[in-house]
This record gives sequence, structure tokens and C-alpha cells, in this order.
Amino acid sequence: MSVLDVRAVSTAVFGSGATGRVRLTEWDAAIRGGLATTRRIGVMSLATGAGTSTVAHLLTRAIAARRSDPVLAVDVSTGSAGLAGRLGAAPVAPDETRAGARTTAEAMSGLDERDGVVALRPRDTADVVGAWLGEAAPITRFFDVAVTDFGARHPVVDLAACAALCDVVCLVTDARRSAAEHARSVVDAVRSLPEAPSVVLTLVDHAREGGGVARAFASGTACDVASLPFDVGLAAGGRARRSATHLAVVRLAAAVVGANGRAA
Repeated sequence: MSVLDVRAVSTAVFGSGATGRVRLTEWDAAIRGGLATTRRIGVMSLATGAGTSTVAHLLTRAIAARRSDPVLAVDVSTGSAGLAGRLGAAPVAPDETRAGARTTAEAMSGLDERDGVVALRPRDTADVVGAWLGEAAPITRFFDVAVTDFGARHPVVDLAACAALCDVVCLVTDARRSAAEHARSVVDAVRSLPEAPSVVLTLVDHAREGGGVARAFASGTACDVASLPFDVGLAAGGRARRSATHLAVVRLAAAVVGANGRAA
């Protein structure tokens, strides 16, 4: 994002160019900052249609645009409209070189890098956790950031197992109160897993009701709460058109990449 972009976005959203530039600079630094180990970000939801793959795609692009090394994008979601499809990546078969990778070049065997993103879509994702452990786990250590689209996961069946694979869980939900309350009800359980992942609760405003629920949740939820506004560009499966959306994505990226999974 250029200086002119920062000024335009910050003024449009914050109403104060100076204040906005400070916040954006802080978030940008959090995304670009050094990481001691791979930051494994898992994007998942409790119900289909929440916007999980859209959020995963937005995050992947925002992070890749700000980091010098490629971002690993893993898609173990159901169907063909997940993260890999949005990145134009086809499913790939297991690869012995990747499975025993000792170098970055070996980790990228059979995979392409496009615009700073290396996409991995296992051919068989019937067993989501097994697919991730078998094909993503051997290569994530060769990337600073790995974003996984887990799709919709059931809180009783496999949500915990998927969350345990992550350092930060981006839990996506519709911003309407009933759906948001349902998602918030599992936050403590996810955070209390032995692996202790951080959680960022991401409320997507499909109903165009504004960020009221997100603001109400922000002070009473034991995790970071982010809001993604309705954007007709995203609704049509394309690119975000609103300055507020771009700002929200940068803020969310800072929260999931930042040292403790939070962004002020």
C-alpha cells in the first residue's frame, strides 16, 4: 500500500489522516515483522456460507503483499470454491519429495509460486486433519506464514482437531447476533486446547447491519474481535471495492500475524 493509499483509506475510515496513518503503519509493521517460527493461521467457521474462503483469500493476499518470502496457502476445505480455487491452483497428488523435504526447493516440489503465494490443495481431503498432517505439515516449516482454509467444521466433530494444528485460529461467522453468539461460545474451548492457539473472532456483515455486534463483543470476549463490512465486490466473488474493507483486512492480517495474535 502506497503513502497515497494510506492517506485515502485512513481519511475515509478514521476521519483523520494522521490517526489513520499511525494505525495503518502499526498494522503494516505487524504483518511485515520477523517471526521466530512459522505462523500457522487456520481460517474456519461453524457453518457454511460464513465467508471462510473469502476471508482466507483476503488474508493470504494481504500478507503476501507485505512479506518478502512466499506465503503457503493450504486448502483442505470441501468443494471447489475454496482458497485454492480462488488462487487458481488445482489439486495435487502426494509427492515424496515434499513429504521428505529438507530444503525450500524440495518443499515446493510440484507446486507453483504466483504473486508471492504457494498454494497446496491435497487431492484427497475426505479426512481434513489427515490431509493437513500428511501433506501440509512436512512443508510448513519452510514458510514464515501458512494460511489454511479449513472450511466449515463442526464443534463436536473436528473443530478442535483442526484448531490444534494452528497457532492462530481465525474463526469466521456471520455478524448477525445469533450466529456470532454461537461462534463466541466455542472460543474458550479452542483457547483452552493443549496447543493453546490464539483466536480472532471475525464477524462478516452479510446482512449490512453495520459493526454493532462486533463492537458489543469487543469488550466482553476473551479474544480479539474483528469486523469485515459488507462489500458488493466480495459478494460477487471479486475484489473488495470499499476502503473500509481494505482497512479491515489489513487490521485482521495484523491480528493473525502479530506476535500474540492481536491487533489493537
